[in-house]
Amino acid sequence: MSGSATEKYFIGLSALFLLFCFRVAAQLIQAFYPVDFLPPFEEWHSGVMPYGLLLTCQVVVLACCTNVVVKFAHFKVTPNYKAGRFYLAAGAVYLTVILCRMIVGATLVTEIRWFNSEIPNFFHLVLASFLLVMGRFHFKYGKQK
Repeated sequence: MSGSATEKYFIGLSALFLLFCFRVAAQLIQAFYPVDFLPPFEEWHSGVMPYGLLLTCQVVVLACCTNVVVKFAHFKVTPNYKAGRFYLAAGAVYLTVILCRMIVGATLVTEIRWFNSEIPNFFHLVLASFLLVMGRFHFKYGKQK
């Protein structure tokens, strides 16, 4: 595996990571210091779980993603074929569920069309993409046993 291949995956994973960092930061800003240039707090919140629990989960996700991005940055990631299969499968299931949620939501609630007022769905797509990119790296460069 070449360093340039790891760099390409690092760039993709970093971009997705930064998008998710933006999401968490924007929601925190709107929760504690509302501003006019960002969508209102309610649009960032999916409503499924209380904000305290959601924030805790987001911090855990950020910690996990930070670990992955740092390992890629320092070329300290060891490709693992089985892990790649798992990440690809998990990412595909996650992506499918979110796309179905978006389709059903856009069909049933006519005021909501795809990304309009659906900020959480977009960032679920970001996280699913993170899993798929990471899975692709491990699957492509890991050794089959």
